[in-house]
Amino acid sequence: MLQGNLNSARFPKLSPQDSDGQQDDGLQDVPLFYVLTYQKYEGETREGVFHGRGTAKFKGGHSYTGAFSMGVMHGQGVFTWADKVTYEGEFVRNMPMGQGKYAWPDGSTYEGDVWNGVRHGHGAYKSGNVMYKGQWNQSRRHGKGTVYYNQEETSWYKGNWVMNERVGWGVRCYPSGNIHFGEWKQNLRNGEGTMRWLNLGQLYVGNWHDGVQQGHGTHVWLMKRTEPGAEFRPSNQYTGDFFHGNRHGPGIFYYAGGAIYEGGWQDNKKHGKGKVTLKDGYVFEGQFLNDKMVSPFMIANQAPVLHGMGESLGPDMTVNIDCILEKFPEKNRHVEHKQVCSHLATTPLHCDLIVISFLCCHSAVQVRFLLLRYKTELRSIYRFYCRLGNPQIPGGAFLLSRMQLWRLFKDCYVHHRCASIAKLDIYIRDNPDPAEVHSPFTPIMLSRFLSCLVIVAYHIYHKDLEEERPSLGNKLTVTPNYILADCFSKLLLEDIFPNAKNVKGFLFKPPERTIVAVDFLTKCWKLYQTYSKVNKPPRDDRTMTNRHILWIFQDLNLYDTDLTISRVIEIISAETLDPSNVSACMEIEIVFLEFYEVLLGCGEVKCQQMTGPYPKIGPSRSSSALARQWQQTLAQDRELDAWSHKIHHFFNRIFFPAVDLNFL
Repeated sequence: MLQGNLNSARFPKLSPQDSDGQQDDGLQDVPLFYVLTYQKYEGETREGVFHGRGTAKFKGGHSYTGAFSMGVMHGQGVFTWADKVTYEGEFVRNMPMGQGKYAWPDGSTYEGDVWNGVRHGHGAYKSGNVMYKGQWNQSRRHGKGTVYYNQEETSWYKGNWVMNERVGWGVRCYPSGNIHFGEWKQNLRNGEGTMRWLNLGQLYVGNWHDGVQQGHGTHVWLMKRTEPGAEFRPSNQYTGDFFHGNRHGPGIFYYAGGAIYEGGWQDNKKHGKGKVTLKDGYVFEGQFLNDKMVSPFMIANQAPVLHGMGESLGPDMTVNIDCILEKFPEKNRHVEHKQVCSHLATTPLHCDLIVISFLCCHSAVQVRFLLLRYKTELRSIYRFYCRLGNPQIPGGAFLLSRMQLWRLFKDCYVHHRCASIAKLDIYIRDNPDPAEVHSPFTPIMLSRFLSCLVIVAYHIYHKDLEEERPSLGNKLTVTPNYILADCFSKLLLEDIFPNAKNVKGFLFKPPERTIVAVDFLTKCWKLYQTYSKVNKPPRDDRTMTNRHILWIFQDLNLYDTDLTISRVIEIISAETLDPSNVSACMEIEIVFLEFYEVLLGCGEVKCQQMTGPYPKIGPSRSSSALARQWQQTLAQDRELDAWSHKIHHFFNRIFFPAVDLNFL
């Protein structure tokens, strides 16, 4: 009986399209600058040397047209090698340096930063259908970058590079639509990673080695619904050891029919000592060989024990989505409950520590059985953002704050899907006190965090998804058809997972800066509340717009030749959907995080002329652990030390005194 269920549990084989070897991306070498011998020069001179605009011919067939300064190529110009490779851009004393563009005879181009004649910094390279945008080091892709391998941009990699190789964390989308996100080494999947085979409906989360599953992991075969409206069926799942892409070693297989096998595996077959627990409670133990039990022993007719259910599932991990369910007809609510549960159990998440508690009478055992199968990346994301701005204490545990939740939403561009982060606060509001709606210090437990994601997903996506649903006869409403689960899926797969943990903004990036900026949070929060305005009914919260920031800076006389209105607008609009639409940017409601990050950005600009040496300073309102980390960090990072003094100078010598003077 168990063998039959494995027919749909075969491992997918990677097609040639999904291979991860070094691909031919046509990366051209930048030609070197040798000692050049002038043969001919036509152009401007000064005191007998080349100076001004001119054209020079060199021995070997090379040429240059552009600016000269005291006998050397200096300024804007175009250099053409004998093999027709050209460089157009900035020169510094005979060397390409600054912004420039290389072009090769086959049509390949590079445009971006150049240092000592090589690609170095940030730039874009294109060769045929292959295009790379990102960081470079000594003409090699190195750092963060994205490469598209075809013109349709359906095959791409986005993540870390080390000397032209995919190394570290990255996301790889294959031409087939399959997608992998995780760790890489020497262009191959290595370390922790998640792979989705979209057409096959399969998912793997776990360890990889040289491009294949190896180590501990979980593989899921997602069962599709047979018809629209049918209940989502449980899926086959294996959790255990892998070797060379096969189930090999100890592992547990959960069958869609309800049976469980726990024991040894060898080359995808049950092998060695194992135990089978049937759905009706019968338990068999014995030896397995070539996927068959050879010495069965029935223990008893007992209910199967679902390992790991005990302490890990509790009321503090429940998700409350009542505010969303009220929008559905009563008869449809139980469907939405089931589908949110099923989605969490069939997306690339790990959910063994999270249980969704619903008001509807859905079988608790079945719900827990589905959730037991998966561990959660959501928990990893929650822990990551909990630690932003907190001292790195081994074993330290923190609760997520609303400030950190805002940062997650902005990192994942969720605010681009609706009017603003302030609007998201209204969606997830659970406190009648208007002062708490936008408080940056409100603690958020894991269960509340998950609830917020589900609620936000519904509000920003349900209209788009409902428009795709067919109407039913003369009825005015549209059948939900699991709209809540679809919204949640869209938020996770399109927004959260591809972008989470890539921290942006001025406050948390790099994380060490938070140690400096935390000293001014409380006072700036009070100023934000002072300058905010109460919104029109039915809303009762207080917010401000980006335009208010411009007025505040005007009232405080903060503008100067460095910090101009245009520069402030540029800082304000950096993370908006359309920075070029200045008028729309100015009317966006902002929360305290956005207000405070504008202050930090403006402080950095206004004090950019400051130079060391700097006096020794320390955090005034920080814990002893944070203070120790502060001193260690500043001692090791001179750039951070300089930045911290600029920010202290801005707030203590410029901004706060200007505020105090304005309120006199």
